[in-house]
Order: sequence, then structure tokens, then C-alpha cells
Amino acid sequence: MPLARERWDCHTHIFGPWNEYPLAERPTYVPDEAPFHALQALHAESGITRGVIVQATPYGDDHRALLAALSASNGAYRGIAVITENTPEESLAHMHQHGVRGIRLGMMKHLAGKPDVSRMGELLARIKPYDWHALVHAEMDDVLATVPALLRHDVPLIIDHMARAPVARPQEWQPLLELLHHPSLWIKVSGADRVTDGANGFQAALPLMSALIQGAPSRAIWGSDWPHVNIRYPQPRLPDLLALLRRACGEDPAVLDAVLHRNPRQLYG
Repeated sequence: MPLARERWDCHTHIFGPWNEYPLAERPTYVPDEAPFHALQALHAESGITRGVIVQATPYGDDHRALLAALSASNGAYRGIAVITENTPEESLAHMHQHGVRGIRLGMMKHLAGKPDVSRMGELLARIKPYDWHALVHAEMDDVLATVPALLRHDVPLIIDHMARAPVARPQEWQPLLELLHHPSLWIKVSGADRVTDGANGFQAALPLMSALIQGAPSRAIWGSDWPHVNIRYPQPRLPDLLALLRRACGEDPAVLDAVLHRNPRQLYG
């Protein structure tokens, strides 16, 4: 079965140009400049035709860079916003018109996140009328503690970066795999470099990636995580990440097509 012509990278960030889109006054971290045109060029080199840009925490709720990129993409890219309970309704409608299709719920402590189920539930209620979904960015313990309650809001959820599950302790994956039985819960097999701390070509992530894809074959998507912020090892190469994904899919073109094409197309259109 040939690989579909349309291929999705469902997790990227953009930063800058600084003279047009500076960071927030006190950003959670200061990345290198990584503008949208650089992402487009990288995708073109690797045969990626569609993408999802996730609002990064250093921009706070300033979505100007994201919305400009979505407009410039002529519909090829979708966006994920970061909102609060005070985000105006007209802002949500405006973002939807520009191609935003979800929000990110951040629980990572190093990014000032916390597992506040009540507050996150309020945000899910805000986005439900738009048929958006929410990314859950958290360590596995927080995923297991919060996602069952969040699923009650009847909004699709996507677990980011494989819940950062411990690759060296597969005996601890079972609760996550059982959680994936829920039909509204998706998994993003991204962050292979993060869960392996960049070691040995990220090979140790393969069993986890394969188990998650097999656990939700129609609800698994992939993302490169470009431009790979907050790491202490060499930048992952997109061709290497795609090769790793092929291996995680068992070199099965139909499985790879689902992860790179059919599944993200269902989410993002």
C-alpha cells in the first residue's frame, strides 16, 4: 500500500521573527528564533505537507505569530491555542476562523503548569461548542490522575509526548494503555528524544511507541516537536524521527499511513 501523499506533522512550535513577534515580558524560557518559513522549508524537504503549530508557553496568550502562520499557510496548517478562563469569546471565534482547532492543557511543572482539574474542565466547556480538542501535556502520573475526570466533559483529548512514560519500566505502562481504550482519548507518539534523553538514536523509545500505536491504532498521531526546545543533547533530525516512526509501525505501510494521514485528517480536516 503506497503512503498517502498528504503527511501530517502534528506537533511543532514557531518563534519569531523577534522584530515582529517578540516573546512575553517574562517568558517561561527563551528559545532560539524559529520562524514559520523555516518550519515550512524543513517540512518540504521531508515530504510533510500538513502541520499543526502548538502555541508555546513563552508567548503566553499572544497568538499573533500563530495566527499569522496559519493565514500564510492557506489552510495547510492548523493551530493549538493556549487560553484562560478570561479569553474573550470573540477571540475564540477569531482563532477558529484562522484554523485553530484545539487548546493545550499544561501540567508540566517546569512550564508553570499544574493539574487543576476544575479549571481545565472550565476551559473544555469553553471550547466544546467549536468542536475543538485539547492536548494534555503532563507526566504519566498526572495524566492518569486527571484524564479520567477530564474525559467526562465529552471533548476529545490527546496525550502529548507519550505521557513521558518511563521507557525503562514497561511494567508501568499498563494503566496508560488501559486508559487508551476510551474512544475520545488519542495518543501522540512524539517526544521519543525526550523520553530517552537523546540517547542512542532514541531506540529505547521504540517499544513504547509500538505499544501505544497498537493500543489506539485509529487514534494515534505523530509530531516532530520541532524546534526541540529545552533539550541538552544534539537536535533530532526530522528524517531520523520519521525512520523511527516507521520502525514503531512495524514497517507496515497501512499503519504508518494511519498515523501520518488518516488519523490526523480525522482530527484536523
